[in-house]
Amino acid sequence: MKKRFKKLTAISCACVSAFSLFAFTACEEEKEIINAYDIAVKNGFQGSEEAWLLSLQGANGADGKSLDIVEMYEASGFEGTLLEFIKELGVEFSLQENNATEIIAENVTSVLNVCCAFTKEVQVGSRWNSRTETESSAAKGSAVVLNIQEERGEMYLVTNYHVVYDADKGISECIWLYPYGARESFSVGTDTDGDGYIETAPGNTEDGDGIQAHFIGGAMDYDVALLRVNDENLKTYVENYALREAVFGDSEQVTVGEKVFAVGNSNGLGISVTNGLISVDSETITMGSTDGQRTVSYRVMRTDAAINHGNSGGALFNAQGKLIGITNAKSVADETDNMGYALPITQVKYVLQNLWNNVTLSQDGFVLRAWLGVETYINATRTELVDGKLKIIESFLVSSVLDGADAGAAGANGDDNKRLKAGDVFKAVTLHGKTTTLTRRHQLNDVLLTVRKGDTMIFHVLRDGSEKQVAITFDKDEYFVKYA
Repeated sequence: MKKRFKKLTAISCACVSAFSLFAFTACEEEKEIINAYDIAVKNGFQGSEEAWLLSLQGANGADGKSLDIVEMYEASGFEGTLLEFIKELGVEFSLQENNATEIIAENVTSVLNVCCAFTKEVQVGSRWNSRTETESSAAKGSAVVLNIQEERGEMYLVTNYHVVYDADKGISECIWLYPYGARESFSVGTDTDGDGYIETAPGNTEDGDGIQAHFIGGAMDYDVALLRVNDENLKTYVENYALREAVFGDSEQVTVGEKVFAVGNSNGLGISVTNGLISVDSETITMGSTDGQRTVSYRVMRTDAAINHGNSGGALFNAQGKLIGITNAKSVADETDNMGYALPITQVKYVLQNLWNNVTLSQDGFVLRAWLGVETYINATRTELVDGKLKIIESFLVSSVLDGADAGAAGANGDDNKRLKAGDVFKAVTLHGKTTTLTRRHQLNDVLLTVRKGDTMIFHVLRDGSEKQVAITFDKDEYFVKYA
């Protein structure tokens, strides 16, 4: 969520990973010390200590001497727990956390505070004595660094569309960024007439450490916007604030229970960190569109990490410090706790690539997604435990092929062998030489974001019990839907 000031409504669009280890310390009190060999003898081993060491690892007794406490526990035959074994040895221990501060520090410097001003010319006064005034307001959010080109003075960032867009005033033409530790000086002036809007247009003063950015493309239906900084002093700015590019992860590999941490401009008070778990790896939420004209659905991941107003456009990282999501919403329903949402980074990456392909010198970028023209239906699901991760496997099929005004590429060819048919079960798709096995329905929609005019996509389907390949070419403008 972005943080709105004054009477503007806060849009309800919108871990520290800890690895536990044992640290052993010397005992302060004198205790009887029992070694692991004694425990092994107590549990039935017959032979010398040297023979016991030889029995542990290979033929060289030195191997046994280098064993760690876990290996000795396993070799001793001790019937209790590892903690009881350590206690039996007379060793005191404490459980400590490795807070992975280095990873978190790097991630914090890849997320910036976003301040946006929105202005609009309005007529005020009576019809006999009217005048034009500039109506101003401001909002705050977050943005994640995608690419830094210091020598060219360019930096690219991703944020949420709703951070930089106002339903009454459109895209902000005054966007300032503030990294962690910077002095924020973004001002919204004074509300002189009590109408909830600011009469003094906001900006950045000489006392602050902001850097200006510009909107170069976005899509409301995906809640993604692309920003660019073009500043000859960018190199110095990057060095002063240790800015770095976020490293992309793979949201398709995210699993329930995975540790995550969110970085963003929580409540508009500056960059901060919260931690939690992945609650749901993929689901759909429906809410009012940013322009207030309709409802839209977003595919998201759910987390119990705190996501607050101002976190919109910020980052959700996994325990390895990889970017797996862009935070964009939270549940504000009564009696609901710890339900925040993030756009999956794999989908965001496809959207950004699509936007970039449609950026020109004279026009902001927009999304052109291939229109297949079919309705789909999930006919079966199952859950698998794979390498310690829970995976949902979906089987989905073509429920109908649309025609008329809704027709797409799927039903364009009159030959049944070259078009999709109702009942076809999707198994995989091949595009640009890469085959993607379809185990979730959303994967098909994601891949359609990467189709360009003239591309041929091969659909691997199961039809009437037999495997079949259907090649569909997206060679007409009407086979694409524009999102801006």
